[in-house]
Amino acid sequence: MTDDNPYKSPATPPYDVTPGQVADRIKRKTPLEVDIFTLFFRFSGRIGRRQFLTGYLFTLSIISIAAFIDIILAAYIKLLLLYPLFALSTKRYHDLGKAGWAGLFQLLPGFGWLIVLAGCGLPIGDFHDNQYGESIYRK
Repeated sequence: MTDDNPYKSPATPPYDVTPGQVADRIKRKTPLEVDIFTLFFRFSGRIGRRQFLTGYLFTLSIISIAAFIDIILAAYIKLLLLYPLFALSTKRYHDLGKAGWAGLFQLLPGFGWLIVLAGCGLPIGDFHDNQYGESIYRK
């Protein structure tokens, strides 16, 4: 007898996961495998929430420390770190399947950085390959 049951439910595709299973499906990289130059200075590709939050909070902490020392120094450091902040947010928006231009919200005075932090740090990325690169999640 064969196993050709026409009423059997179809197999679940490998990319259907619940948010609780996301951590198990992420392609893990050790800290030594993360290329700092690519993370902070390239706009192509995709990064996950952990890499984004680590890099973004690191740069914001540098700006905050400089603000305690001197506000003028903090302004210059903020200008120097705009490029890495844009690179981080662009790659994270790429992982969400969106264009990286949304990273320009961080130029808004006041809480623009908070909009980018919430928009990039909270949602789960796209599990599929998209126009910005292959998925960073295991298939």
